Amino acid sequence: MQLRRLTSLLLASAFAAAPAHAQLRRTADNFNAWFTYYGELETAGRWGAIYDVSIRRSGPVREMYAAFARGGITYEITPAVKIAVGVSRSETWPYGEMPIAYRTPERRLWEQLQLTHSVGRVGLSHRYRVEQRWQGKKELPDDAVSDWVRVNRFRYQIRATVPLEGATLDDGEWYVSGANELLIAFGSNVQYNIFDQNRAAISFGYRVGKSLRLEAGYLEQLSLKSDGRRLEDNHTLTFSLFTSFSFKDKQA
Repeated sequence: MQLRRLTSLLLASAFAAAPAHAQLRRTADNFNAWFTYYGELETAGRWGAIYDVSIRRSGPVREMYAAFARGGITYEITPAVKIAVGVSRSETWPYGEMPIAYRTPERRLWEQLQLTHSVGRVGLSHRYRVEQRWQGKKELPDDAVSDWVRVNRFRYQIRATVPLEGATLDDGEWYVSGANELLIAFGSNVQYNIFDQNRAAISFGYRVGKSLRLEAGYLEQLSLKSDGRRLEDNHTLTFSLFTSFSFKDKQA
């Protein structure tokens, strides 16, 4: 598979720059499920908001492994170009074959640029996001956070959507969507895992109406642990709900 070859090359490049003791030693497979709600709000002007909430479980539903909440303010430069800034917070639990030591909180600031265009029937979007992440550290499971470690990450996602009935996606119609996102870590606290993750996904969706879409699909998440020695291959079922509300046509 081309995607797997590309990911292998990226991993090889990352490991080549790391010290010999940080070479990959172990790979683990997990079976997970993500349940996500995405929302978008457009005002009568150029400003808007985006937000999402995600519950992630492993087993695929036997145990909790993460909970995310994210929100941001958007500004529309043109209909095809949007920028955004926002915040997010998350909690991650020990799970799978390579569990973390304790339940861990994380706080983020993020900035992004999103471009959209079409090639024939295919709708394409490109999302560039930079994150400043503060990860909480604990000494014991029930302890309060003793330190917040700052790391940074760059993310690039390309997503393609193809209607399955006709040239455009209309209400009451099905579509298929494919995406790939590469996540690269950087900063003084990143030593062994410059390559952080790669997420390749495919899903089938149904547009209920202009403001509501439903999707279900599969995501393969390759995730390198911070020590640069352990790689998770997370096979993930995804279930998503999208809402979009616009007040652009209600200008006074």
